[in-house]
Amino acid sequence: MLDLDDYRNRWLAFSERFLSSKRADRSRLAADVVEHGLPSGLPSADFDPSAEERATVEGAVLRATDLFDAFGYAMHNPDLFWNLCGQPEELEHFVNRGWKELRHPSADFDMWNYWCEHLDPTREDINPVVHYAVEGRRAGFSTLPRLESMPEPDPPGSGYSPRRICLFAGFDADGVIDDTVVTYLADLSRFADVYYLADCELAEGQLERIACYTKGAWSIRHGRYDFGSYSMLAKDLVGWDVIDGYDELMLANDSCFLVQPLDRVFAKMDGTTSDWWGLQATYDDFDDRAFAKLGRRLGLDEVGEQMRELALWRYSDFIHVGSYFLCYRRRVHTDPRFRQRLDDVSAQSEKVTIILKYEIGFSRLLILAGFKLATFVEGILPYHPVYRASAFELLHEGFPLLKRQLITENPFEIPDLHRWKSRVLVAAPDADVEAMDRSLRRTAPPWSLVRSFGFRTRRDGTVQPPGHIGPLEFADEDRWVPTHPHWWVFPVDPRTGILSGAVRAVFDEVRDDPTVKKIVLLGSRQLKLSGDNVAMVPSESTAGQMYGLRAGTLLCTIGPRADVNHPLARRHHRFLDVGRPTGLEPAFVALGGHGLTGDRPMPDASYDARLTRAVVTSCDGGSETGKGRFPDLESGGVWELGSPRVDLLLWDEGALSNELRTELVALRKMLGGRRLVLLSPRRGGEIDLGAFAAWTDQHWDDVVTAVLPTSGVVPRVPPPLVDLMDTHWLEGALGLRVPPVTEMAWRLADVFVSGTAADLADFSPTGRPAVAVPGTVGVPFALPSDTGALLGAVAEALDGHVNRDYAVWGHDLHALSDGRSAARLVHRLKQTYLPWDDWLTEEGSGPGSAEVTGP
Repeated sequence: MLDLDDYRNRWLAFSERFLSSKRADRSRLAADVVEHGLPSGLPSADFDPSAEERATVEGAVLRATDLFDAFGYAMHNPDLFWNLCGQPEELEHFVNRGWKELRHPSADFDMWNYWCEHLDPTREDINPVVHYAVEGRRAGFSTLPRLESMPEPDPPGSGYSPRRICLFAGFDADGVIDDTVVTYLADLSRFADVYYLADCELAEGQLERIACYTKGAWSIRHGRYDFGSYSMLAKDLVGWDVIDGYDELMLANDSCFLVQPLDRVFAKMDGTTSDWWGLQATYDDFDDRAFAKLGRRLGLDEVGEQMRELALWRYSDFIHVGSYFLCYRRRVHTDPRFRQRLDDVSAQSEKVTIILKYEIGFSRLLILAGFKLATFVEGILPYHPVYRASAFELLHEGFPLLKRQLITENPFEIPDLHRWKSRVLVAAPDADVEAMDRSLRRTAPPWSLVRSFGFRTRRDGTVQPPGHIGPLEFADEDRWVPTHPHWWVFPVDPRTGILSGAVRAVFDEVRDDPTVKKIVLLGSRQLKLSGDNVAMVPSESTAGQMYGLRAGTLLCTIGPRADVNHPLARRHHRFLDVGRPTGLEPAFVALGGHGLTGDRPMPDASYDARLTRAVVTSCDGGSETGKGRFPDLESGGVWELGSPRVDLLLWDEGALSNELRTELVALRKMLGGRRLVLLSPRRGGEIDLGAFAAWTDQHWDDVVTAVLPTSGVVPRVPPPLVDLMDTHWLEGALGLRVPPVTEMAWRLADVFVSGTAADLADFSPTGRPAVAVPGTVGVPFALPSDTGALLGAVAEALDGHVNRDYAVWGHDLHALSDGRSAARLVHRLKQTYLPWDDWLTEEGSGPGSAEVTGP
């Protein structure tokens, strides 16, 4: 039996041979490896197959076996879209994504059990089914778990009062322990010794707030969600030896509000015979229709035998016991398999697998092992009861908790959820619903609550959902809805989904100005921004439409329709272009981050240009280009103020916002004192990242090479290059949930390498060297001829050499950029709707004499 590293090397060597062979020979190679196993050998040092190439090899091997049931895969994955046009799309989906999402290749192959029993559950680089095809089958491994029976657990004696330990998982994006969590821990501590771990960095003094309710409390960012906290507490912080001293092990987290005390729960469950118990269980196949047909709740015993069947197409077809509140008695928490599974919890690249592997996975492990389950809620309600209106009904039965997600997301579209507080108080009059409300409004995105509360019951009993204004009605709405000049829209960059560049600089200039209503239109990324009078809403939402209709000014980087995907008219709104101060075009590839499905078509450039009413420039050339590009500018529509984007490079670090300083701290941690070479591909292929990876290997002790495009391109970044768009790596390694603001990386870059003339010009005010890649258009200085010359130029730049022609060119293009451009722009905007000169005259100052400074 090969160890996993040897298997991995042999598999890569086979893949390299397979991909380099003729197509006519590939079927024979796949059949041979299935019959005889992987031959010995190592791959070439530079062999790094793409995801498509890896899927090609895995698909060919599985076609040589009988392990993949294409018809069953299509039938049992109804959430996927199938063309069913004769192509092997089922197998293609499985080898590309399905196996990582724990979608089984057949009912007779339990992916997660095989993964845990025969592979390393902390690794995601080996497809379990492919491993079985070429290695596990010949070794006699089973594809299904064992079905076991155990003696009935002893019933609790009269007055049973167990010693109980609770591992509690917390998280808060703002780094605080919410008042509602303190209340929850206080009550929980009456029944268990509580050990708390927050998967985030908490502000100073926060752990002291819960010290009297916990036996131990930590704040450690690990990025493995709640089960990661449970695992770290059990394995590293508390220890299994300490847990051995308790009769029961509890797992709980802060995803719920405590609505009423836990006395009733523990009084009932302490008298219930079981090995493990939770508050409630749910079953995906038992929906509203099944409930109506049965006419009652489904009993746990009615699904017990079905759950002990080994054949299973999807883990989501298995019973699910809510992991937000679980209790394991001694027979379970001393079981070696249970402990090993908890020890092996690791970060997951797919969020859905957290639920499948750990929440449902633990239920399946224990039920098949013969451990007896019980729940506080009698029977099973339609899926998923704590996210439906049934959540309020359960409170009357003594259910102690209310899920936050029910209020913030309303996943089953409950009507009239805006009355949730009164519904809670009917069942639990002493519940502190105001504290819960404060917590929700602090932590939930504003539009999320707008949507949740937007489902309303009509007079006829039907439900009116929240909805968008349709294209036919939008123009009329834009005509009649009042526009407020002090409402300014700050769209995230439509290419990256990050609030960056000139738009970010202007936002930071007025973030604490209560006289300006700041509307941040979000894309697909959830951002955290502080400030006074700030609204953050998804652009593609009813709230995004509402705010856009009322906003007097909208700042644009690419263009009005590219940045704000709503048909707003220029006669009612000022579209201000801040993305072309030098006259050079910003980098562009695709508009992602706004639409529900990712990228969307680029609007017509000439139409966007006609919508633009004013443009910010940083030099005479930029002003002349702006007049030519934008034919319908308003009178005085060329604002020669300098580039606000450059402000982000020139402001003192102490003047930056807390969010930006946090990013700088994280990036410096990544550098560890080494120098930074920052690559910014324009289209993705003009920089040979493989050559830079080899070069970085030779300079690893002194240089970090990172990739951060400004264009929305997402190239495959080979190690040891750092991919600053990889949010999974960023969160785990640096604690950043979204990619950094581009200009923060620029502030730390020792050398900037780009194929975009506008970015090269905007970097020049740092005074540090930049290198243009071969083929860069629009720069007046010599370019490297090929990749070898490019690497040589980078090495020379690391020695501090700044190309004189580049420095002069950049200085001329940013003649007006001095670190005060955002302040001048704010001043100019306010002048358009405030009697600014009259005020200054009344104070005895001449018009325009007010001093403008940075933040």
